[in-house]
Amino acid sequence: MESPRWAVRIRAERKARLWDTHSTARRLREAAGENGRDLPDHEALVRSIRRWESGKITALSERYRLLFCRAFGMSEADLFNPDSPGSEPDAAALSSQSATDCHDLEAMASFRGADRQVGGGHLYATVVGYLERDVAPRLFGGSDGAAAFVAAAAFTEMVGWMAHDAGQDDVADQHFARALDLAGVGGDRRLEAHILGSMSHLARHLGRADDAVRLAHRGTTMLANTRTAAPAMESRLLTMAARGFAVLGDSAECAQLLVRAEDTLGQEEDNAASPWAGPFDEGALALDAARSMLILGQFKSARRHAGQAISLRCGDRTRSRAFARLVLAEALIACGQIDEACSAMLGVIDDTRSLSSLVVNRQLGGLRERLEAYREEEIVADSLNVLDTALRERRWLYKWGGPHCGSGGPALRA
Repeated sequence: MESPRWAVRIRAERKARLWDTHSTARRLREAAGENGRDLPDHEALVRSIRRWESGKITALSERYRLLFCRAFGMSEADLFNPDSPGSEPDAAALSSQSATDCHDLEAMASFRGADRQVGGGHLYATVVGYLERDVAPRLFGGSDGAAAFVAAAAFTEMVGWMAHDAGQDDVADQHFARALDLAGVGGDRRLEAHILGSMSHLARHLGRADDAVRLAHRGTTMLANTRTAAPAMESRLLTMAARGFAVLGDSAECAQLLVRAEDTLGQEEDNAASPWAGPFDEGALALDAARSMLILGQFKSARRHAGQAISLRCGDRTRSRAFARLVLAEALIACGQIDEACSAMLGVIDDTRSLSSLVVNRQLGGLRERLEAYREEEIVADSLNVLDTALRERRWLYKWGGPHCGSGGPALRA
């Protein structure tokens, strides 16, 4: 059994530090600090490390990814990037992939890593350019066949998310619909289900909660029909449906789906998982649960889930951490903890100075409106002044599209 790339990288780093599995287990426990009380006992943790490194477990949870990063003193991008020195190709995952597929997968991993830190506004034109230059010519008349359509679907979904991040939701909707069609031609049903989850997210964002639930359920049905285990993808779809029910005010159905999503996420992944679908992990689930609780007015629960999401995100997950802190700030305001809310907001500002995400900035604007009622307090007035300055400075980041703006539909202005 071949070990996945991340496992090869972890084993190489462990050996470079002259750590055996027992010392590695101790380092992980030290990295967890006070939050390590619920870790398994030492021998069980050692056995888990050996299973991870041998490839018997093909997915590593977000919590343990974070602990390994802390233990090794490395960023998530450096430790888990498949292009990192010392990593080896995962033969089980890549044996059926052509050299072109591998090139596309490596490009996608690079784009995803950059997008997490700098946002879609900076990268949209770059990824559209890759689609036009490297992928589109292979769709017709090339030798890649269905694989080219699958790659095109994956990159088209990616630029849909980048358009959404830059505040261009109509363009994002067009990209997602096109990606779904391309995935259908390519025959990747798992990728289709994943794209339906993205469409569900956008529908809820646009106020179409019924559509959000319908699209998520369509995705889970499609996934079930593949008759293979894809717990991360199924958990994501269940979470999307839960968020739709939160908007509809159905707290019972929302809670039930979130419990199912958590239980599902802990199951073992099938080796046949689509390599094109974006990741979904414990941090993402915690963030979406926090958002759902906030919508339902369950503010203490929203605070708890948001805190969990923040703790599960390394420093290179800039946008994700920002979203979690924004939810935390909203919940803190609702609980009357204004000073703490200002601190959370200032943390978002500091972390996102180089992030081109209109979604983040709009949520900061919404937070500003809620804090305005408390401006007479000195800490609030000072915090709002910092926010106003930051928002003015960021306006230049949203010159939408560049030379490729026409690729996603009509030319757009920010």
